[in-house]
Amino acid sequence: MLILLNLQEVVDIFTDGGTVMMALGVVAFLLYTTATASLYFVFRGNLNQKQGGQWTDWIHDPETAEGRVGEVIRYAIHGKKLSIKRVQRRFDEMREILIASIDRRLIIITTLVAAAPMTGLLGTVGGMLDMFDGLAAGGGKQSMGLIAAGMKKALFTTLTGLVIALPGMFMSLLIRERRNRINGVLAQLQSSIIITKFRKV
Repeated sequence: MLILLNLQEVVDIFTDGGTVMMALGVVAFLLYTTATASLYFVFRGNLNQKQGGQWTDWIHDPETAEGRVGEVIRYAIHGKKLSIKRVQRRFDEMREILIASIDRRLIIITTLVAAAPMTGLLGTVGGMLDMFDGLAAGGGKQSMGLIAAGMKKALFTTLTGLVIALPGMFMSLLIRERRNRINGVLAQLQSSIIITKFRKV
């Protein structure tokens, strides 16, 4: 029963917010699906320093390497004519694919985070216009009803925009921090491969 009451409150807020709430719903859906998929992407696998002690063994025997680190090692050192330049070029390719992919997702997320409060502000302006219509209608119940409806619309859309944007902002910061870590791990792994494979060079 309590769940149904809470659901009814959500529906009432959505209705009172007007058509702008539909746009906010679309922004929220796009933001959180993209951010959730990005978080899964950056946290999946073992592209971190937890198994750094095993990197040298894995470089000597790439077939025993595990997870994403194993994939990176096998790609970086496969082939007979291996050179430092070739390893560097392959790591540049991997950065272009992996880091650039995360950066593209971050651009979408940060754009949607910025769009949420802006869309809420659009609803605020609409609500203010409804309030002015109520004031122009003169006194009475009908006028007060228009003013109250306009105020609800103005406040609910602004609040909804901020509620959508704030968690999205923290998610984007988490993704960015993880992206920087992955970039650092790739740089360390590249150095380890060069030191291990070309120590005598």
